[in-house]
Amino acid sequence: MKKIAFFCYDQQMGGIQKSLINLLDNLDYSKYEVDLYLFNKEDSFFVNTINKKVNIIYLNIGIYHKVFNCIPFRLVRLLKFNVKKIQYDYAIDFDSYQALTAAACLKTNAKKHIMWIHNDVYLKYQGEFKYRIYHMFMKHKYQYFDKFVGVSDGVIGPFKALNGTANKELFVIPNYIDTNEIYEKSKIKTDIKVAKDTYNLVSVGRLTFQKGYDILINEYKKIIDAAEDKKYHLYIIGDGEERSSLEHLVKQKKLNDKVTFLGSLSNPYNVMKLMDGFVLTSRYEGQGMVILEAKALDLDIFITEHLTQYVDGIKGCTDIKEAILKAKKRDHSFNYLKDYNHKIMVSIDRLFSDEEC
Repeated sequence: MKKIAFFCYDQQMGGIQKSLINLLDNLDYSKYEVDLYLFNKEDSFFVNTINKKVNIIYLNIGIYHKVFNCIPFRLVRLLKFNVKKIQYDYAIDFDSYQALTAAACLKTNAKKHIMWIHNDVYLKYQGEFKYRIYHMFMKHKYQYFDKFVGVSDGVIGPFKALNGTANKELFVIPNYIDTNEIYEKSKIKTDIKVAKDTYNLVSVGRLTFQKGYDILINEYKKIIDAAEDKKYHLYIIGDGEERSSLEHLVKQKKLNDKVTFLGSLSNPYNVMKLMDGFVLTSRYEGQGMVILEAKALDLDIFITEHLTQYVDGIKGCTDIKEAILKAKKRDHSFNYLKDYNHKIMVSIDRLFSDEEC
């Protein structure tokens, strides 16, 4: 049985955390013994959903974690971490944005050290000043890892270009989508009601610069202006630092009665199930798990064309406005994404057997 250590800063609500939950829930525990190292016990939205066969260990640092992102990584590596004094087969930094998780992972006695890459880091570097600062201090950490796993083809090239890791092993393994969970949660009743004579759109994600909700609202305004007698309503699930500015933009565009901010929902699927279409206009992604969740719910999917590099098998729109205006309400049937998920678990087993993924 192979011993694997995963490192993630916390289990708050987020794409990385959800991706890890899905992976851990579908590993074959007759093959793997897993320890999950976390740093933050307070922010634990998902912690109770972690597979019971996973041993959770908390590493208490006692200092705000982002401080370490602004310290040269060679110094962060000097920290002592209370990791198990055993030989792991693989130690995995699943977070990849944190200096702490990388340092603790590298302190672990393991045959191979692996880092998961969840985003187009080159576009993140160009678009976010804060990330440029973090990268300046953390960029040397990549040289110490043996392998890198990117969640889509779209993240591999930018990662190599930014970090000079062309001589390292890089694999593409998309995120596992827990369609059983989506199906069960989609059946739970919700108090939210939608108009049956309206084409209802939903978008899901953090309200941040990356997710491009300002782009979506501006595009949606064009749709409303061109709609004539067809009715539309946009529901936005998620929260974040740009919420107040986005609400102001909606008011400015006179869309108050056509856009609803629902905030973060512990169960977005029973709301998504009520919708006709899913729309996403992110500036960049890593994979965009929510796109595949919308596919499982058989929603019409409207994503900007450049996002297709981050999710296989989904066609992008050259003109989202025209695509949505042409869309019609229809019946939906659930898609369990069986072939997609099977291929992912085969790739995971290959990764942990040192085969080509």
